Amino acid sequence: MVKRLVEWLIRRDLRRAFRRVAWVGPAPALPSSAPVVLYATHHHFYDGHLLWLLLEELLERPGTLWMEDWDRFPFFAAVGVQPFPPGDSEQAAARRRATLRRTARRLREQPQTALVYFPEGRLHAPREGLLPFPDEAFERLARLFPDDTHWLPVALHVAQTGDARPTALLAGGDSHDAPDGRERERLRAARCALQNAFPDDATRTLLGGRRGPDEQWDLSWMAPFFERYL
Repeated sequence: MVKRLVEWLIRRDLRRAFRRVAWVGPAPALPSSAPVVLYATHHHFYDGHLLWLLLEELLERPGTLWMEDWDRFPFFAAVGVQPFPPGDSEQAAARRRATLRRTARRLREQPQTALVYFPEGRLHAPREGLLPFPDEAFERLARLFPDDTHWLPVALHVAQTGDARPTALLAGGDSHDAPDGRERERLRAARCALQNAFPDDATRTLLGGRRGPDEQWDLSWMAPFFERYL
């Protein structure tokens, strides 16, 4: 019951924010019996929502995601979101360690699970490009996670198309079976390719959003009345 309500809230927010959400390119080739880490860009408030939708509509996998503000929105736990509080306190560090252990256990016991991971570490403006992130973070995660975990770079881009609301586009690079230090390069390539794409390049619509007034209203029948003001 709670899970369904949270899923409904996520879809409602996305419909309100975007004209449509779409995937660009072929669907990722991923083994169904191995866990996946989706490492993604983080430029938009709704990135977590969008990647949840990607898992639901295209990849058809349960997901988990780490969230700094989990304490403010704990109901997202119903769809796999886990606390990852910032700060140097021992309590914050202990909660992060608990989330890492829980995630590793989930990937082992439910290998169809996908982890959504933002390696840049924070939400930031698109004009800042791709922030640097330590390659060793991927290596540390790989040591915790099952050996058959696959890694998939995913870029997100909010495109202004002339509609009343923007279109959210997602695209992925090639998956790889282990971190090799080229994760930032892969993510940058996926981001650049997506920024050069057009909404018409989308290969699958993941969600239709709310139509703008130009798509809903036609008041041409009022023209004779208003011609007197010309």
